Amino acid sequence: MRRLIFLGGAGFLLLFALSFVKPASAASSTMYTWTPSKLYKTASGAAYSRNVNSGTAVTVYSKSGKRYKVKAGGKTGYIYADNLTRSKVKKEDYFGSKIYKQAAGGPYVASVPAGKMMYIKMEATKNGMYLAHVIGTGYSGYVDKTHFIKPVVKYTWMPSKLYTSATGNSYNKTIKDGQKVSVFNGSHGRYQVKAGNSSGYIYANNLTGLLAKKTVYASSKLYTSASHTKYTAVIRPNQQVYVKESTQNMSHICVVGTTQSGWIYTSHFTKPAPAAGGTTSTTTGTSQTGSSTAGGKTTGTATGSTSGSTGSAAATSGTTTTGNTGSGSASGTAATGNTGSGSASGTTTTGSTGSATASATTTKGLDVSHYQTLTQESFNLMKSQGYNFVILKATEGSGYTDSKFYTYYKYARNAGLSVHAYHMIGNSTTTSAQHIAEAKYFYQVLAQTKAKTGYAFTGYAFEDIEPTGTNSITTTWWANAAPACAGYFLNEMQTLGQAKVGIYAGYFNWKSYLEGHTDSWPGNTKIWLARYNITLGTNADVWQYTETGTIDGITGHFDLDISYDPDF
Repeated sequence: MRRLIFLGGAGFLLLFALSFVKPASAASSTMYTWTPSKLYKTASGAAYSRNVNSGTAVTVYSKSGKRYKVKAGGKTGYIYADNLTRSKVKKEDYFGSKIYKQAAGGPYVASVPAGKMMYIKMEATKNGMYLAHVIGTGYSGYVDKTHFIKPVVKYTWMPSKLYTSATGNSYNKTIKDGQKVSVFNGSHGRYQVKAGNSSGYIYANNLTGLLAKKTVYASSKLYTSASHTKYTAVIRPNQQVYVKESTQNMSHICVVGTTQSGWIYTSHFTKPAPAAGGTTSTTTGTSQTGSSTAGGKTTGTATGSTSGSTGSAAATSGTTTTGNTGSGSASGTAATGNTGSGSASGTTTTGSTGSATASATTTKGLDVSHYQTLTQESFNLMKSQGYNFVILKATEGSGYTDSKFYTYYKYARNAGLSVHAYHMIGNSTTTSAQHIAEAKYFYQVLAQTKAKTGYAFTGYAFEDIEPTGTNSITTTWWANAAPACAGYFLNEMQTLGQAKVGIYAGYFNWKSYLEGHTDSWPGNTKIWLARYNITLGTNADVWQYTETGTIDGITGHFDLDISYDPDF
């Protein structure tokens, strides 16, 4: 009997202890309501004891059918499983959104403005949309999840259509250049944006992170690409533009208030320094120094001396011609360089440095390619208007010949012009083989000139070193390889038999990468530089001073040059 009592007592103690163990079905976890929810009394009934606000933490015990058994605010009941989420996520809608019934879009229950706060059910992300509830409202549904990402501020640098979709052609309005927009996401080459109270899609290429408004100080061709081989218009000085980006000494711009866009030289944004010029008069018996920029006039009569870099001569009535060094006097027209002096009656034109003896001359020229449509009469007009030489594009890379080279060569020689040629560099490799191959191709084309035109090629052969859309020239190449690569080309030309050689480059690249690094080049290499400014600012044999020059009687714009070398 005593044993039975013991066992009975043990059984009682065991049952007592088990009463403190939580049933497996009652294991709890914390979840959150992302939408307002009813706390039902049973797992299947319609009766409920209270409403539970969105964003409320609840203790979840078990699931029965479509509802969880929960404890919310001290009360126990049942909430639909779809109304609960494991993470409490509160987000701001930066865009302003439609609240859709389905993740696929279609009908929507409401449209809310930007700035609304929502609770998100993270597990329900579908088709790029969140299941969300707009706090403080009765609106719940699917919202584009990109609308919860804080937008990036960008600007239109050119007029832009605000499309209604990422792929369609219909648009609501055109956004002016220089406008700030909020960018939310992108697809198919367009960004979803808000511009003021309007929203839609704008092409990504029409937007820029930093809006720069600048003034163009030089007449500029508006090129279709940074390789500046084809242009669509000419921008006149003092025009304001928006700049999107800059690369290879070119800037991508749109003319303010227009739809004209393209690439121009970055150097055209540099305001030229005021230049000395005007009218200088002298009196008998005095020594007078004067100078002027292109287009200015120096007038007066002097008996005395004119001074330049070296030497002097007594001034009489005559012509003074300015070149690299020396001094002189004559009657008629005085050509003045960047520095130096002289007095005469007549008109001054721009030259290089110092003043020259009367035997030294500057000559006018131009360079053309198949981009200009020219006839024999065109070249005759050039000659009649005082142009002495022309430089023709002949080749590019190791397989392209300009379609007009031989035709224009014949026209120019027929007109009595001095004719030269240039080759556009086609590859930025740093090894010698490619540059030697290009030199051989250039030479072969020049060697056929007699057979093609009846005239042998007797001029200078220039290598044009500048970036194009295909030669992949970069700043690194300029800094590390440009002088050596030019040397490979020039030396090969002379080895083949072309004694007269030269280099064409922009002023910036010449001063930054080439000047002072020409030891490997032939000693007689001519230097042809491009700088669209009132002065060249350095020594060169030929100066390309504009790309928008005009010639009476010939349609279009031209690259105009001045030579300080009598060979031209």
